[in-house]
Amino acid sequence: MITIPKNNADGRPSVLLISVDALKPEFVFEQERLGITLPNITHYFVENGLTARDGSKSVFPTFTYPCHQSMITGTTPAVHGIVNNGIFDPLGVHKGAWHWFANDKVKTLWEAAKDGGYCSASVAFPTSVGAKGDYIAPEFWWDGTEIDSRFIDAVAKPQGIIAEMEKEIGTYAGGLDLSDTGDAQRGKAALWMLKNKLAPIAAEKPFFMSAYFASFDESAHQNGVYSKEAAASLEKIDSMVGELIREAERITGGHLVVCVVSDHGTLDNTHNISPNILLKEAGLIDTDEDGNIVSWRAFSQRAGGTAEVRLADQKDQEAAQILKNIMERLEAGPQSGILKVADAREAAARGGFPDASYVLISEKGYEIRDDVDGEYCRTSLTQKAQHGYNEEFPEMRASFMLTGAGITPGNIKDARLIDVAPTLAGIMKVELPDAEGKDILK
Repeated sequence: MITIPKNNADGRPSVLLISVDALKPEFVFEQERLGITLPNITHYFVENGLTARDGSKSVFPTFTYPCHQSMITGTTPAVHGIVNNGIFDPLGVHKGAWHWFANDKVKTLWEAAKDGGYCSASVAFPTSVGAKGDYIAPEFWWDGTEIDSRFIDAVAKPQGIIAEMEKEIGTYAGGLDLSDTGDAQRGKAALWMLKNKLAPIAAEKPFFMSAYFASFDESAHQNGVYSKEAAASLEKIDSMVGELIREAERITGGHLVVCVVSDHGTLDNTHNISPNILLKEAGLIDTDEDGNIVSWRAFSQRAGGTAEVRLADQKDQEAAQILKNIMERLEAGPQSGILKVADAREAAARGGFPDASYVLISEKGYEIRDDVDGEYCRTSLTQKAQHGYNEEFPEMRASFMLTGAGITPGNIKDARLIDVAPTLAGIMKVELPDAEGKDILK
């Protein structure tokens, strides 16, 4: 339980939610072993916070966009509808579009906070285009040029806030730049939001703000989970986390709760496997002379260590039987890299991929790719580390940490990613009626 001190006109604390993509609990609690130093996370959370020392269970799949919408709604991907990073699109009709948008099926924490009397804000948080808040600077991209800023400015709330922000901080990091430099801009944008939009109202009205850092995840993808590059990115993020907390403390007079979380863990890859190559060989995918898909009867879309396999036509019995045979062969094959083939019923029970005919769940280290030509299994890697793997793997466990007004230091047991939103809703005393998770403070 928590007790809320009443230091402002409203009486409820402001809440700052910071997502550090792919932050594994071991990087928080085993810093000396891993050769990293995170002084701010150590001070605020390890020494003075309520933390899930064993991590929190992520969702199915353990992929960034489904995870973030689960984090902000308290529901599983099958319920909120964002089941993968990219839109299912075998023919490329949507030209690589992602699920940038906040869901329209269940209530988000941004909307709940706003409806409950909070000033609701977000900076660079995945799945936030169209979010129902007061100040929303979303994650979105088109081509990485200045066009991105114009698009983002058009869909931000209120319109014009990105242009206003960029006059002071430079180019807003829309989503394609996942480097340390991009994160530095995310940090500047979040500080700008605190100072320019939330500080003026903090004495009278509490705020809820979400922020996001991507570079640790990206450095791990490119260099490996335990690489010096990934460690350096995380140490830079720790510095920015400290800046955000101190500024939020300043403008609230310490009447603040901070939650630092991650969406999932990550592990190093050893192989790439491409199920679509088998589907093409079986006549379920057709390509042109350049290797572009021109038609499909079944298609496997990757989500890191899992893949959603759909039939184009559920009434196509011939394709269904061919696909079933391939799935059985993959699950039985000792060299396939597939741990399990889940059918539609099991996928739904695990809270993911409601439209799938099957879901491929790979062995540790076997990243699933979408290639339709070449070798099914190869050791030349596209990325050195990945997530999206089985949510039951300990390497996929996420971080969940709380500190601030009324939070009693200790250990959170049996935490889940879907508990983040209802826990923060409980702190803010706002309604999140669709949440499947629980308030871990009750």
